[in-house]
Amino acid sequence: MVAFLGLTSAIIYGASDFLGGLASRRISSLLVSFLSTGVAMVLVVLVVLVERPVWSMAAVLLGALGGVLGAIGTWAFYASLALGPMSILSPGVAAIYALLPAIVGISLGERFSTLGWIALAAVIGAAVLLGVRRQGDALRVSGRAALLAVVAGVGYAGYIIAIHATPPESGLAPLAVDLLVATALFGLLLLGGRLRRGSAELAGLRDGRALNQSLLTGVALAVGNILLVIGLHLGDLAVMGVLSSLYPLGTVLLAFLVLRERLSWVQGAGIVLALAGSVLLASG
Repeated sequence: MVAFLGLTSAIIYGASDFLGGLASRRISSLLVSFLSTGVAMVLVVLVVLVERPVWSMAAVLLGALGGVLGAIGTWAFYASLALGPMSILSPGVAAIYALLPAIVGISLGERFSTLGWIALAAVIGAAVLLGVRRQGDALRVSGRAALLAVVAGVGYAGYIIAIHATPPESGLAPLAVDLLVATALFGLLLLGGRLRRGSAELAGLRDGRALNQSLLTGVALAVGNILLVIGLHLGDLAVMGVLSSLYPLGTVLLAFLVLRERLSWVQGAGIVLALAGSVLLASG
């Protein structure tokens, strides 16, 4: 069950990234982040009102910490990819995102069978392979791009660790706080940009297609987050952290099916390895 939740949430996260990427081709990525996170927040708050979880100071503080770390991770991820090359930076972020929660989980006493270790290694390898795309040779990574990629990986990993530490009885309450904080941060950044550069960045609000894509991004983000939180409360941090790093799987598959982008043989191997590792985790 936990392996299913982890893999499904990762695929839906990837779908969210895909839709957000399409919207970001038409309007600013910051505006897309604000709109999608806001939509996800509204949907999760509605679910929380029905769920009626147990609120606590730990749930609120850890949720807020998750919101800050997740927002930093998102900003750093897009900033690093803008500097490129994506074929090196994206797998690097995924590797950090997979390894840090696994290290923390194991240090807290989580243990696995030999088959479980093989499965974890397979999924981590798949996360790296999925991010490798067709590009030319002689790719170079600037120091700034590498630093941003590390910040992104640590931010995403910190988010997973913070949400896992929330009390299970708090349900989706920390997620609601997390999305509220992230939406507020993106809103403040938009406001700052509005004051410095005028209304150019908000002009994207008139683009109907981009708005629809941003709204769908938010819906996918909400569903992916809900499944992630449920999995984190039910299972091991190491397993959910590693499986969550497979988010490129959804992006790659949708790019292939919708945009007809060709997959490299490395990405194909990553898909097979991801599915095999997930099956092993589920059986273990």
